[in-house]
Amino acid sequence: MADNKELEKNIADEGTADAAKSPDKVKDTADNTKQIIGSAPAPDNEIRETTGDAVEIYDEDEDVELAPPRKKKFKKRYVVIGIAALAIAGVIAARLNANKNVLVTVETTDVALGTIENIISISGTVASGETKSYFADVTAPIDTVNVKVGDKIKTGDTLITFDTESLDLAQKNAELAIQQAKGSYSALFSPTAAADRKYAEGMNAQQINDRLDAITAEVDAINDKITEKTNRMNQTLTDLQKVQQDINQNGIMDSNEGLFENGSDSYIYRNETDNKEDGKYTEPSESDRQMALAVSQSIQDVSYALSNDPQIQEWKNQITALNEEASHLQAAKAAQVNPGSVSAQKASLEATELSQEDTIDKIENARDGYKADFNGVVTAIPANIVDGATVQAGAQLVTIANLDNVEVTIQVSKSDLPKISIGQDVDVTINGKAYTGKIEKISGTATKNSNGVAVVDTTIKVTNPDSEVIFGVEANNKIHAQKAENTIVLPYEYIQTDSNGDYVYVFENGMVTRKDVELGISTSTEAEITKGLAEGDKVISSDVTNLTEGMPVQAGPEE
Repeated sequence: MADNKELEKNIADEGTADAAKSPDKVKDTADNTKQIIGSAPAPDNEIRETTGDAVEIYDEDEDVELAPPRKKKFKKRYVVIGIAALAIAGVIAARLNANKNVLVTVETTDVALGTIENIISISGTVASGETKSYFADVTAPIDTVNVKVGDKIKTGDTLITFDTESLDLAQKNAELAIQQAKGSYSALFSPTAAADRKYAEGMNAQQINDRLDAITAEVDAINDKITEKTNRMNQTLTDLQKVQQDINQNGIMDSNEGLFENGSDSYIYRNETDNKEDGKYTEPSESDRQMALAVSQSIQDVSYALSNDPQIQEWKNQITALNEEASHLQAAKAAQVNPGSVSAQKASLEATELSQEDTIDKIENARDGYKADFNGVVTAIPANIVDGATVQAGAQLVTIANLDNVEVTIQVSKSDLPKISIGQDVDVTINGKAYTGKIEKISGTATKNSNGVAVVDTTIKVTNPDSEVIFGVEANNKIHAQKAENTIVLPYEYIQTDSNGDYVYVFENGMVTRKDVELGISTSTEAEITKGLAEGDKVISSDVTNLTEGMPVQAGPEE
């Protein structure tokens, strides 16, 4: 009996404690209680008879005594169990009702403006943006090879020198070739006809005759122009002289000398109304005097123009030049020089001068050796380029890569391609040293890498290279791709996604409120919210697994 009471107490205590923990515990306790109650002897299939202080139990189907008579005091156990069960059920019900009135506490974060930047990390290969190969301009023995593959060099460093005696000999041969070509050309003309050759070059005998005829026609045409203009000027002079004669006949002037009397500067004329024998004269009017002067001046101008007219002088000069050309052509024709031979020999001379003068220039440039045009690294030297070896013109000597023009080649996947653009800043790390760079070129075509994935070759220009750069090594690159400032940024764990899109839960008016959002720039840990939230909104930052829209909650301390 004592054991039963202790069991009942434990059940009651356990049910009360569990009810305080959670609804699930309350449910478990209720189930345990039912099991305990159910473990008591059920009277459904038994017939009890009471005789005196004992209870006899019989099977319902058979008239057989199932148990010996028990004392009447055992009946109290069932009453105690029933009372305990009722007590436990009451406690459980009270706890359930209490839990229904407790609000779930959520943590919130105020929405504020911030900055988000998408940094893409991609490794690439360091290379030079400029390489130069030096080739021999002359055929000559090498004196000294001053560098080897891998050497770092500076602008102006001597790479290779040539034997100077061999260069001197080569230059002398070039000068003699030019001299010989000039002598062959000059031999076509006699000393007296040397001045005539420029007029006959490229012309045969018929062409010379045709030109002489053309010159004659041009001279005749110019002479006709001169004659025509001279005739017009003479006619003008004749007309002016007649006017002057009429003036004299009218008594305005007798002659140039007779216009003045006794050294006076006053014009005089004989008045027709005066007696001619009286010797009386009157001074001419101002208009008569001006007319007389104008006619006299015009006569002088026309007379001067007949000898000094600029147009006539130009025509005469043209005639002189044409006659000189005709004279040279006649001399060239008389010398019987084949114009074709002259043209061919002149072309040969010009070709020789061009090629040999170029050779001389290259020899002069090679005298001091070939020097580096920029700071760089020697990347290749053919095996036959050694001291004392004779190289032919055009042979490759040394190749260097520019250390002042450093690039990193990376391969960008299709997912990162929309995020990059020309001009974006890049943090470049080469051999443990930090450099700065910018995206300089994005290829217009994609290729496949070793895994068969489509990638786009992209070139990063290192903006501050130095002599410590090593070509061919791998560089770590962090591209500062997309960036937004003064924008809403949230950690990814605050953002939920379902079939309707992205959303967040916010604490609003004491309830859980769903707000659909649109995302912008995203990184591996956070995302930009371009639409759906406003500054000051309280985003629920705690676990939202058991939350639903419209659910009453209370806000805990803000993060």
